[in-house]
Amino acid sequence: MIPAVLLFPLIASGVIGAAWRGYKKQQKHHQRHPGPGLPAPESDEKIRPEVLPSQTNSTEFDDVEELHHYQRVSWYSLAFAASGSWFFAPALWISFPLIGYNTYHLVKTIRHSDSANQKSPMTIFEVLGVTGSLIAGRPVIASLLFLLSFGSRKLLLQAGNISNNIGPSDALNPKFTKVWVLRDGAEIETTIANLQKDDVVVLHAGDTIMFEGDIISGTGVMQQFSLHKKMKLVPKQAGGKVFPFTRLESGCLHIRCAH
Repeated sequence: MIPAVLLFPLIASGVIGAAWRGYKKQQKHHQRHPGPGLPAPESDEKIRPEVLPSQTNSTEFDDVEELHHYQRVSWYSLAFAASGSWFFAPALWISFPLIGYNTYHLVKTIRHSDSANQKSPMTIFEVLGVTGSLIAGRPVIASLLFLLSFGSRKLLLQAGNISNNIGPSDALNPKFTKVWVLRDGAEIETTIANLQKDDVVVLHAGDTIMFEGDIISGTGVMQQFSLHKKMKLVPKQAGGKVFPFTRLESGCLHIRCAH
């Protein structure tokens, strides 16, 4: 087991790393400049003038993207903690900065949740469980609690996006299985199942995306469910990500499928 004199500095390094990431994200938003990219495709759809990227808060908390990131870090944390506890002891050292990293983000997630969730028994259990596992030096339990916490909230966001952007009556609508792909400078309609490697999907205002992808060009505003249990608008640009069941309210995005 790692001595306490080293345990807390390792956790603190993860907290500092998480705070630095937040600072850099804010700096990136403040200093962003539009760069060259693929030309915006022509569309007969009218972009809603009342919903533009410049009218949204560029530093707004992106619930879906952030929880996706936290959950992925939790898996790495669990992998290193379990490996260090059972097979290769040095791996345990790596898990503690990751746990500190996610401890910071758990607090951030709770702060961005609605007031009812902040006081719920589940949140109290999460806070006490993480605190107790850290004091007891149980990294595997702490990592599992993070997975439970971020995973359950991510499912909540997905359910909210499905309910508000698709709806139960449209769940089997074939239009959600089709996408517009940019090939040789022209847009071609195809199905998600027939997407080829390096295909660039064009997302127009009003489209709901059904897969995870990386934004390679364009700007827009996505409508997606939030931890406050209501829909909100989140600006998107090149270098960001889009996630299933979220809808583009305005703008145009060129997306490469992540899988």
